[in-house]
Amino acid sequence: MTQEQPYTVKRTIGDLEIRDYPASVHAQMTLTGSANTVGNKAFGSLVGYISSNKIAMTSPVIQERNEDQWNVSFVMPVGMNASQMPQPTNSELIIREVPAHLAGATTWSGSWKYAEVEKRGEEMVKQLADLGYRVIGEPRWARYDPPWKPWFMRRNEVIVPIVED
Repeated sequence: MTQEQPYTVKRTIGDLEIRDYPASVHAQMTLTGSANTVGNKAFGSLVGYISSNKIAMTSPVIQERNEDQWNVSFVMPVGMNASQMPQPTNSELIIREVPAHLAGATTWSGSWKYAEVEKRGEEMVKQLADLGYRVIGEPRWARYDPPWKPWFMRRNEVIVPIVED
């Protein structure tokens, strides 16, 4: 079974979870292109990195806006730190430490269309503000399943970094 990025649910409000994420390490590529296609472009290079270095596949695959580009990341297995990671041979791939943080998250099943991420992200940002949380980063799109899984069974999430006001 694929290891998932750990988190602790601090609070549940309807379909919104407030989660506490521990620090993690990501293998990341930053690409220009359509929100619906950059994940596929980055996937091969990211799989190549983990495969050639015998690193276990984890989930989710994370995608987030970075100005006019997109960061696409694999979360590295629990217990790995950036200083222990093999150096990527692909100059477009970096190893990045992500500090522990609080986030709001919502989950749905369905196809991989960024329009759904935008819609759910906008709704969640408003809901988080109403609940007294301040958004401190871009919404992240988290995809948990392989592309061969039927679209209606795929687990997707929007995750928004927050702080309590």
